[in-house]
Amino acid sequence: MLSRLTLRWRLTVLQTAVFLGAGVVVVTMAYLQNRNVIAVAIKANDVPGDTVWAAGPAQRTASTRNLDAIAVRRDEALSTLLTQWIVALVVMTAIAGLLAWWVTGRVLHRVHLMTAQTRRISTANLHERIAVQGPADEIKELSDTFDDLLNRLEEAFSAQARFIANASHELRTPLTVARTTLQVGLATKDPARINRVREELLRNNDRCIALINGLLTLARGEHGRRRREAVELDEIVRQAAAESAATAAPGGPRLRIDVPSRCTVSGDPLLLAQLVHNLVDNALRYNRPGGQAFVELDTDGRLTVSNTGPVIAADEADRLFEPFYRRAERTGRTDGAGLGLSIVRAIADACDGHATARPRDGGGLVVEVLIPAHSRAPAAR
Repeated sequence: MLSRLTLRWRLTVLQTAVFLGAGVVVVTMAYLQNRNVIAVAIKANDVPGDTVWAAGPAQRTASTRNLDAIAVRRDEALSTLLTQWIVALVVMTAIAGLLAWWVTGRVLHRVHLMTAQTRRISTANLHERIAVQGPADEIKELSDTFDDLLNRLEEAFSAQARFIANASHELRTPLTVARTTLQVGLATKDPARINRVREELLRNNDRCIALINGLLTLARGEHGRRRREAVELDEIVRQAAAESAATAAPGGPRLRIDVPSRCTVSGDPLLLAQLVHNLVDNALRYNRPGGQAFVELDTDGRLTVSNTGPVIAADEADRLFEPFYRRAERTGRTDGAGLGLSIVRAIADACDGHATARPRDGGGLVVEVLIPAHSRAPAAR
């Protein structure tokens, strides 16, 4: 029954019950302590101090009657005193209950404000905050915690909205190009022009495939927290470097690697391979002619990839992790879906690691990715 009451009622009942229990204990102790005191006081007033027990029957009878009268007066005094105490305890308990109800309501008033404000907040007004005013107590701390949660939710919803808008734009652009190319190709019978249209359609189709693959990889990286196994990251780095060297164009940037003999981390091998490939590909693609790209790995799982590309502002480095963000105005490159570093950060987060970027002195970018080392379970004895 008590569980169906509101928190205010439960706190009021609990505080009143505690007060009543303490009052009963005090009254009982006072009654037992004053019982003998009252009897001695009555006897001292009614019986002279030099009264002794007489040997005669008449005198004994008078003494017995005197003691009985003392006992009756003692009981009457104790009964009257106990009744007064009980009445006072009942009155004080009622007053304590009313005060408990009032104080509890004052304390829970801010909780009701938080509840009402939280119910009003939705996706349409995520910018609003609870912002409960008052002393820096537990309720204020709870309100600030909810406000921090709303901040994170607003950032997540804003990022999702930007991602959807950018993805829609990125998917619409190649479709529009394909439609225009088809219209031009269908309007001519020139074989050379038809070949150019076919090549343009193939390139546009490859771009669509790369974009969709990037979106799928990004989604998989953001939800890839379930699979965990030991991964030899040094082997993945060597393989990625070898593949990049095999497909590098003559006169392009040179790739230098510094990898330990062994580096074992915990994560998904396919996702980690995609992470390394994206970093190496970005370091080589967004570079200057004849530049260099550096790949360094230590035994703690810290992967550092840098290049000698164009100068990047310090406040722009972290924006490179946003989906579809490109620096075409400075690099001159318009290829790619703009998802490379976004996938890197998503995979790093999925492996309980993190990825950061900073400008390189003299131009270029330095990306550091830390993947937790694989913890081996102790062997069973």
